[in-house]
Amino acid sequence: MTQKPAWHLLTGEYPPDRGGIGDYTRLLARALADQGRQVHVWTPSVDADSEADGVAVHAMGGVGRDALRQLGEALERHPAPRRLLVQYAPQAWGMRGMNLPFTRWLLARRRAGDDVRVMFHEPYFPFGWQRPQRNLLAAVNRLMASTLLRASTRAYVSTHVWEPLLAALAPPGLTFTVLPIPSTIPVVDDPERVARVRREVGEGRPIVAHFGTYGDQIGPALTRALQALIGYRPDARILLLGNRGPDFAEQLRASDERFRDNVVAPGYQSPEDVSVHLQAAGVAIQPYPDGADTRRTTLMACLANGVPTVTTRGPGCASIILGQAVSHAAPGDADGQGQCAAELLASAHILLESGDLDELRAKARAFYQREFAIERTVERLLADDDGGAA
Repeated sequence: MTQKPAWHLLTGEYPPDRGGIGDYTRLLARALADQGRQVHVWTPSVDADSEADGVAVHAMGGVGRDALRQLGEALERHPAPRRLLVQYAPQAWGMRGMNLPFTRWLLARRRAGDDVRVMFHEPYFPFGWQRPQRNLLAAVNRLMASTLLRASTRAYVSTHVWEPLLAALAPPGLTFTVLPIPSTIPVVDDPERVARVRREVGEGRPIVAHFGTYGDQIGPALTRALQALIGYRPDARILLLGNRGPDFAEQLRASDERFRDNVVAPGYQSPEDVSVHLQAAGVAIQPYPDGADTRRTTLMACLANGVPTVTTRGPGCASIILGQAVSHAAPGDADGQGQCAAELLASAHILLESGDLDELRAKARAFYQREFAIERTVERLLADDDGGAA
């Protein structure tokens, strides 16, 4: 039997460095190894080589030309055919998001016979007039994306929104596949621990959670949605999960006295603690400015943990999410989001009292497993595993 090619995952970030792409890459590497594939990770985020869980992690000495030359020499010591899967966002590869030599190096690897594939977590920085100094970055990013697409035998995107943007830069006939970004938060099965957190956080009141980074785009929308929610459910406890939750909690309290005594923000937590706290919530509220899509790992964490969720529709929406998993309102409709959350909260309380809430949560988890779990990613990657470099 012919041995399948090894998978060489190239990533600009990887644990112990914090970052969504790094967490995703580790999850993917382990899942590929679980399927019996030989997996190597190449990253500048570690200082020394290591091996664990069937994954060999190799230290890159940076992302410049000398480091890339050394990486090429290291790859040559591995048997062909070599399958390179690049985890790509422009800013993840250094040089302030303009590492054009890296993309040209990948094109050279393709011409040398390697099977180069690229997973686009983000394609490029947009053009705009509000910050014209960034238009050089936007132009170089497009050149980088075009070079990557010429280097690729296949291209993967984290959301369907990226596909038409990248197809306009791609050579004819290049295949695109959507690979939803799964949750990087494991599901902890510990009902007693969940009940204890529900008692401690809720203090007998219903809990509404948000999990995120509280950035400039989402923060203002979340504030308005929570203000609307409190208008409908002044008894709700607001649980803010994520490293920047405490800072956002202070902003909420300063903006509206109704948040003075009903906001809880634990700050940094382990992934397992995040899972337990999500499960303790009756509802999660997750607004996104461009709508709920398949690259929102915070939304995926809510689905994986079975939390009834309110989100937003918009141009980036994945219809399968809105059709089956969550309630939703328009991004600018803060009152609609608050009302949806209040209604879900009431329904969750009724179901909790009747014992049917566990069934609802199980359906949400089953939906996540069926469509978005890392196992589905691996299935899509391995569906064409017999194909080599074009």
